[in-house]
Amino acid sequence: MNRCDRWNPWRGPGMVGMLACLWALLSAGPVRAASDFDQARKAYEQGQYAEAVSGFERALQGAPGGVGVLYNLGNARFQQGELGRALAAWRQAQWITPRDPALRHNLDLIRRRLGRPEPEFWRRWLLWWTLDEWGVGAVGLVWAWAGWQIVVRLRPESARSGAGLRRAVGGMALLVVLGWASAWVSVVRGPNAAIAGREVAARYGPLDESEIAARFADGAEVRVEEQRNGWLRVSDAEGRGGWVQGLEVARYHPRIP
Repeated sequence: MNRCDRWNPWRGPGMVGMLACLWALLSAGPVRAASDFDQARKAYEQGQYAEAVSGFERALQGAPGGVGVLYNLGNARFQQGELGRALAAWRQAQWITPRDPALRHNLDLIRRRLGRPEPEFWRRWLLWWTLDEWGVGAVGLVWAWAGWQIVVRLRPESARSGAGLRRAVGGMALLVVLGWASAWVSVVRGPNAAIAGREVAARYGPLDESEIAARFADGAEVRVEEQRNGWLRVSDAEGRGGWVQGLEVARYHPRIP
């Protein structure tokens, strides 16, 4: 065979076949995820909640971050009485779509089921927006205020005509920047996991022989501080904490591994 006659992947049917294979590989994951999701929904409607959980988890692997999958996974977990894992699924969905009415209803339902008080107004206000939305709003308003300042510098005669609006934009920018900073702090220092067990013992060290430092009920929200040999060091808002087995914790924050 002449060297010039060898197969060229960038010419003729070879290129088409390669693109077809690439398309098949890229679309296989979403197609499988959709199939697993449909099967899981059917299992859920038939009351087969354990099978539904398995199906939704498989669908989540094919479509990570899928709000619909997380929402239904939380529903199936809730029906099985796994409050901590249900809460974790709904919390993870909340970071993506915080204003979804069905999701907010479920979070309020599990809050009452766990006997927790209603969150403060400022906390509900922070959770009304995603962290990205807070950031975009803050940057946009700061740029608008800065642009107005530049206009005033270039055209001093416009300072009086738009003084009130300029102060309003500046005040809104400051408010949104503070909101974004508070939301960021809640992400960095707030809970990022839920206890997934009836009564989980937190120990002083990452060993089964260590003494018990605290006990957490199913669904208690904690922050994972450290990981070591399959153990997680967690703490709650009251400062109680210790080491628990990793399988007894459902982590939900999508930005914190």
